[in-house]
Amino acid sequence: MIINPSTLTSGIKVIPSDSINIPGPIVKYSGVTTSVVANKLPDTTAPLRGGFVQTIKPAPNQNQILNQGVQVGDVVYNMSDGTTGTSAGSGIAYVTAVDSNSVLSLSANIFTASGDAYAIYEGNGINVDQDWGWKLVVEDITTETVSTFISGTDSGGARAIVPSGGTYIGNATFTMTVAGGAGVAVVTAVNIATTGDFDEVDPIGKTITFNAATINALNPGTGTGTGDVTCTFVGSNTTFVPQPSELGQSKSFQLYVGATGDAYVTTNMGEEIFIESIPAGTILPIAVARVNVGVAAAAGNGFKQTLTSATEIVALT
Repeated sequence: MIINPSTLTSGIKVIPSDSINIPGPIVKYSGVTTSVVANKLPDTTAPLRGGFVQTIKPAPNQNQILNQGVQVGDVVYNMSDGTTGTSAGSGIAYVTAVDSNSVLSLSANIFTASGDAYAIYEGNGINVDQDWGWKLVVEDITTETVSTFISGTDSGGARAIVPSGGTYIGNATFTMTVAGGAGVAVVTAVNIATTGDFDEVDPIGKTITFNAATINALNPGTGTGTGDVTCTFVGSNTTFVPQPSELGQSKSFQLYVGATGDAYVTTNMGEEIFIESIPAGTILPIAVARVNVGVAAAAGNGFKQTLTSATEIVALT
């Protein structure tokens, strides 16, 4: 798509996001929050302006929309400046559910104060590469454990332990406690210590096992127990994040940068570009779908700098 300055007739403030494309730019709905609920947008005055729920005209015109309402995938901006009270200030999220005529569920908790101004725009797509799948939950799984281990040695509290077998193939980590006295100690607790990465395989019904050698190694040189331990994961041990669907079609914008800095952008063709030292007042001559937050250079990312530091960015179309 070719864009030239003569065709730029509207614009929208850019709030960087690593997953949500620049929305709009036309405002579908606006107002002020009337209470605070985590991951929600509550506005009891919304029904006075038609409400969030789409409504259809009565028969015989039931194929015509009376009120467009708000749809899943629409994008919400917190328009407050964040300088007063407990306001979170500028924030962005997309609608995950229309709860009622006055409440929306959001993908992030961007409203932390009553009275924050908001604007809702038609969504132009989200990043479908977000992590999804199953994870274990950090908790005690002793009740899911069958143990034949006896005559062990105290471990001296919860100690990190690596399964010696089982059908679970994720990278969660575990701890085990062996207690009861020298030569008579048994396994008293098994815990999930860290959740591990998201996995496309449901861990419910999967097992981890610990043989005697692995358990005795918790107290090297003194462990003499026999038997083993098997844990079978159940539903309460897991959490699931659904695969995000592509909500909306990406749209091309040109960026006006009001304050000097760098910008990590995704083009409308999906290419990621890090643009450095953009002078204030610049209009970038590329078609952009999203301005990413990015990350600062650090050892964990190979010292790759992608952090967006430019501010006062407006997307023009």
